[in-house]
Amino acid sequence: MKCKHIAMNVLLALSVSCIPFSAVSCSDGKTGSRTASATGGFVSADIGEAVPFDAEGMHFSAKSGFYKQGFSLTISADDGADIYYTLDGSIPTADSTKYTAPIEIKDASAEENRLSAHKDIAQPIAAADDFVPKSAVDKATVVRAVAIGRNGRQSPVVSNTYFVGFDDKADYYKKYKVVSLMTDEENLFDYEKGIYVTGKTYDDWKNSSEYDPSAYEWTIPGNYSQRGREWEREAEIQFFEGGQPVISQNVGIRIHGGATRSYSQKSFNVYARSDYGAPKLEYDLFPGNVKNAIDDSPVTVFDSFTLRNGGNDAYYTRFSDKLIQSLVSDRQFLTQGMEPCIVFIDGEFWGHYEITEKMDADFISAHCGIPAKDICIIKKEALDDGSEETFAEWEKLRKWIQDTDFSVQANYDELCGCVDMQGFMDYISTEIYINNHDWGKPNAAFWKAETNGGSSPYADGKWRFILFDTEYSSGLYGEASPYEDSFERLMKSDCFLADLFNGALENEGFRRQFGETFTDIADNNFNTEKVTAEIDRLAEEYRGMTVATYDRFWSGWTGGSAAEMNYDTAVDSLRSFYKQRYEFITKDLDAILG
Repeated sequence: MKCKHIAMNVLLALSVSCIPFSAVSCSDGKTGSRTASATGGFVSADIGEAVPFDAEGMHFSAKSGFYKQGFSLTISADDGADIYYTLDGSIPTADSTKYTAPIEIKDASAEENRLSAHKDIAQPIAAADDFVPKSAVDKATVVRAVAIGRNGRQSPVVSNTYFVGFDDKADYYKKYKVVSLMTDEENLFDYEKGIYVTGKTYDDWKNSSEYDPSAYEWTIPGNYSQRGREWEREAEIQFFEGGQPVISQNVGIRIHGGATRSYSQKSFNVYARSDYGAPKLEYDLFPGNVKNAIDDSPVTVFDSFTLRNGGNDAYYTRFSDKLIQSLVSDRQFLTQGMEPCIVFIDGEFWGHYEITEKMDADFISAHCGIPAKDICIIKKEALDDGSEETFAEWEKLRKWIQDTDFSVQANYDELCGCVDMQGFMDYISTEIYINNHDWGKPNAAFWKAETNGGSSPYADGKWRFILFDTEYSSGLYGEASPYEDSFERLMKSDCFLADLFNGALENEGFRRQFGETFTDIADNNFNTEKVTAEIDRLAEEYRGMTVATYDRFWSGWTGGSAAEMNYDTAVDSLRSFYKQRYEFITKDLDAILG
């Protein structure tokens, strides 16, 4: 994936009453999930209205939630056990502060930034001062407590997040999910093990023979570019809706993404695991909007998901990927559900994120009713999940496509038995229409069931397609213009999709069906008036939280006095692309179909 950091001058030119949780204590002593059902509307409570919260042998005078005023939090424990607590997000131990008096909970927003003050988090290093906010960010108070009995037995950790005075803050706290992510600061910012920083990995590269001072910033290694389970860190995540807590669960977190790992605001993959407590997250992340393709039931159980920073669109509208995927969610390929939220890390404002389905075997299983163990995924033309045998089958298929004449109907019929050709037509029509510049071999994904039969209609041995990371399109960076012939760019590419498209075009039936499919998508899914109206709606919805996120992470680039102008310019660019695209790309379609 390609990304670009845009200098400031270029951008200017573009210029409650809380609802109780029910604690679930796992067999290993770790807290699993705590859930509650939220009622409608935003509720910010006076402390006198709060109901005490009992969990893991401790009694709190107030639960997690939003409060109008500050208060004194009291904690007691069963059997006279000693209580130890932290206020920085770290897990309390017997070496932490011992509870001896009530803890003052107040609006902490005016306090000095702590996590937000870290500068060693992104490239280019020379712009580090622009990665920190110029003023204090909104803050909540995180209290994590543990009880230790006279026999030395320790309770599971209980974590609560208190938001005080948020009635008078931004409207987005009232409209969208709020996520409190709690973890030891070292898990993110330690020089050696912190997953959010340039850290030791960067210094080792800089002091090695591989150091290249001219390297693109998104290719420069850092701790944040490392992958795999060893770079996963334990955290607790809490969700709030309408000012009320709805679920809390211990999870693992990793940095997510390609080039955007080098951004100061980074995406996170979030994993539910038995190692941390509950093996699944049982919560409707997408309020009924993500459904199983077989019975249309909502998908409400997740092994993992992503908190996404907008990808290449992070400095711009931050909703382009959501716009595109939602417009074509009715077509015959998989799309990812998305839902905006506001994230706090250890009580500090971390900006707007998009809760996004993580594209893996569990995601396909939830949508298509095939066991995850029976799914093969090829991503960026490499095996992402599944067996080597199925990957070898795909490689053989590609070679056969390259060598076969599909003007012969029998050959095309055989191809239709291997590939969901209607899904393929829907998929490439979408990518070509939006003019995705980071697609072809990159950001392309195919999948199939490795065993045929069963109750799922998708277990038929055909390769299918997944749409993801679409935002490097639609005029982004002043590239991916509405005038560009994306057909020609695809057809000249060295990739599986090009081989399949060029081969299928030899067949008269495919050409006719593809022309009808592309025209239908252009006329209906990307109808100019429809797209413009949706851009206008999303632009209004995302404005406040996007501008606040600019200020939080790119104070010297897109933030500050130019933030509103930069946002409006980005929205205008997106709107302009779709107002012009139809005229040019439909002419290109006519040219290739003859």
